[in-house]
Amino acid sequence: MKGLIRNNFYSVGSALKWTIAFCMVINVAVIMGAARFPSDDVFLPILILGQIGAFVGLTGTALQKDSTSKWSKYERTLPLKICNVVMARYISFLIFSIIGILLATITVLLFSLISAQPLNLERVGYGYSFGITFALLVPALLYPLVLKFGADKSEIMLIISVVITIGLFVGGSAILTPYLKHLNNVNMIYRIACIVMSVVMFICSYFISLALYKRKEF
Repeated sequence: MKGLIRNNFYSVGSALKWTIAFCMVINVAVIMGAARFPSDDVFLPILILGQIGAFVGLTGTALQKDSTSKWSKYERTLPLKICNVVMARYISFLIFSIIGILLATITVLLFSLISAQPLNLERVGYGYSFGITFALLVPALLYPLVLKFGADKSEIMLIISVVITIGLFVGGSAILTPYLKHLNNVNMIYRIACIVMSVVMFICSYFISLALYKRKEF
């Protein structure tokens, strides 16, 4: 299992380094300009989403690299349980997402420490709720689609997964908010519901991917 997870990181070696460097540049920019940015501006949730989304994009890179290097075919011949191969993918997806969330958290902490203005917790909460939903739901949709239609189409499948995720989050808010407006803290309730839904879909996606992997001919 550890070897499979390590291989997933090797697949995105240079992309991972560039993504971390990108996040570090963002944090330096926050340090230099935090005092100039209003705390109620949309830039902070955008930075949260951008950093989490950058690491989520590594899932597509890993799948594409494994297809290009023919690793996807080779791993099937290894003396490993199929469930471990698929599980290693999902653990890697989670690790990528956690790194993105941690780096986004550094950005928020730096802003709160340096800026003279208090954080807009509503916007920060929106950034995190959408970011966590994005980090779980995109891989949950992406990997079964790649197994079904092929890793050579991973970029297209990634775009489709991102569009579906955004559509579900934004569309669900537009549809359900009128029915939930009588509740207190309706925004918080909706965001928590989205995170719970994405966790459930991520778990279900594992079993769907496992079934697809067993039937797939590489």
